[in-house]
Amino acid sequence: MKTRLLSLSLMIMLAAVQVFAGRIYLIGDAMSSGWSLDAAPLMEQTGDNVYQWVGNLNDGKLKFLTHKDFVPSYGPTTNNTALTVGTSVLQLRSSYDDPDNAFAVTAGRYALTIDLSGDTPQLTVANGAELPDKGLSSYYPEAIYAIGSATTAGWTASSAIEMHESAFNSGIYNGTLILSSGELKFLNQKDFGAGYGASVSNDPINGAGVYTLKALDEADLKFAVTLDEATEFDVTANIVAGSLSLTATGVEPEVVYPAKLYIIGPAVGGWSWDNNGQEMTTLEEGVYTWTGTLLAGEMKFFEQPDFVAVAYGATEAGKVMSADGEYDIVKLTDNDNKFIAPADNVTLTVNLKTMKLTSAKVVTSLSDIVLLNGMTDVYDITGSFVTRIENSNVGCCGLKAGIYIFKSAQFTQKVVIR
Repeated sequence: MKTRLLSLSLMIMLAAVQVFAGRIYLIGDAMSSGWSLDAAPLMEQTGDNVYQWVGNLNDGKLKFLTHKDFVPSYGPTTNNTALTVGTSVLQLRSSYDDPDNAFAVTAGRYALTIDLSGDTPQLTVANGAELPDKGLSSYYPEAIYAIGSATTAGWTASSAIEMHESAFNSGIYNGTLILSSGELKFLNQKDFGAGYGASVSNDPINGAGVYTLKALDEADLKFAVTLDEATEFDVTANIVAGSLSLTATGVEPEVVYPAKLYIIGPAVGGWSWDNNGQEMTTLEEGVYTWTGTLLAGEMKFFEQPDFVAVAYGATEAGKVMSADGEYDIVKLTDNDNKFIAPADNVTLTVNLKTMKLTSAKVVTSLSDIVLLNGMTDVYDITGSFVTRIENSNVGCCGLKAGIYIFKSAQFTQKVVIR
């Protein structure tokens, strides 16, 4: 509810380690958690780029991760180096092509300190017999990711927008989001697992303010963003306090149009991306076109050939199109309004700058056009006058291939000559 009020270079990889205020995870069969990324315990940060852990280890292998992934990671300079009391240099594994070195551990109680503050990463091992446990088995995620039709990522998990943790294990995340009308929630990782959303279904976000944020459950409750136009916000998600704060930056967001647009639906053969999806040609940034034969049936448009991508459709369900006409197009949010296409040979043009869909019937010669009595003026696509046709002599004008506007006293029609 709303409440108003490593190795390209070692230095490059060290910078990457600090992205989330610095984290080091322990992994391997020397740990009771084994090789599970989800269960890997976290070392405590005790200083700038200094991390500590104290606890019991089993016989087995041990290495250190900088994220919940197997690269980048740290291990010994030689594989199966024994974990012994003293200080040793750590080697960064920055890709899967690098050696996957791990320490060989003899069961016992150890105190481990990793220091990444200098030019050379180091591990110091001490006897932990007299020391209390140190480290975290339960902790907040290192980042959360904004996703939904209200964001520029749409519902594509791999494109979800990263929000960084403000301090080590703080549970507070900051980022800048461009939001428009649609749905919004947050993921713990770039997949559709755990995350955070609204306290009630479709809790409205209609501008700057503070909103209630809750862990997602089986209900998968999302925020319903309603804005007159796309707006850039500084966003703070506090999963400890359960709040989502939005402050408008006052900066007019730069509109980023998709590189491609795709048509799908029975109008182009069905709902299979492999067999039916049609890629439109990009005329210019935000403007896309396609020429072909439509079947009578439903269709809509996607930014990627994937049903979780941002989609565009009609302003009302079942909007019937003609072969010649212009229609408003909207980004689909909680509705699924499709166009009903005609069975005809047409050129479709989608302009995301004006949010218009234009359909123009394709003809192969002027003799295919039925003109009414009188004179018809012909203009090119820019609106410049081309010629005047005497309707009784329609086949004599010799127009080149292109898109034209035919205008007479009885009608105005866009015509594609091929």
